[in-house]
Amino acid sequence: MLFVRLIAAAIVILAPCAHAAGPAPVHPTTKSCVGPEFRQFDFWIGRWKVFDAKDGSPQGESLIEKVYGGCSLRENWKDPQLTGGSLNTYVAIDKHWHQTWTDSAGTWREFIGGLEGANMVLVWSHPSARVPGNTAQERMTFTRNPDGSVRQHMDQTSDGVTWVDGYDYIYRRSITNQAK
Repeated sequence: MLFVRLIAAAIVILAPCAHAAGPAPVHPTTKSCVGPEFRQFDFWIGRWKVFDAKDGSPQGESLIEKVYGGCSLRENWKDPQLTGGSLNTYVAIDKHWHQTWTDSAGTWREFIGGLEGANMVLVWSHPSARVPGNTAQERMTFTRNPDGSVRQHMDQTSDGVTWVDGYDYIYRRSITNQAK
């Protein structure tokens, strides 16, 4: 009788463990990142040499890759003073593009935006260091040019009214990229 009770107790104690060790629950397969909105920034994909739009001087190099099952773009930037990069993702919940930038200077920025006409416009809003109580913004506008290059223009404001140029770059495909 004692033996039967021990067997019964073992079954009661071990039954939950057997269930936990069973097969993992099956999740339905979802199709993610398949709509045209997820392709809106694809014109920026490539290996690029980057130049100042005004004087043509070299500014750096950038590799923009589609990653994570086609759901994100990863930017890899380098110039003589700085390396950095960003992850860019269209978020269906809020219907905006999000870019997180970080670099070798310890900079971090979080841009949000989307298509405005044919341009991708991303804005980082943050407390103004120059005008306490105001929100400062940096706005990046990416424009696909007819020759296949991409213009990235950044302007900024510390008061929400007056905008000043930050930089103006032209991304030209690297020769190694053009051969592909």
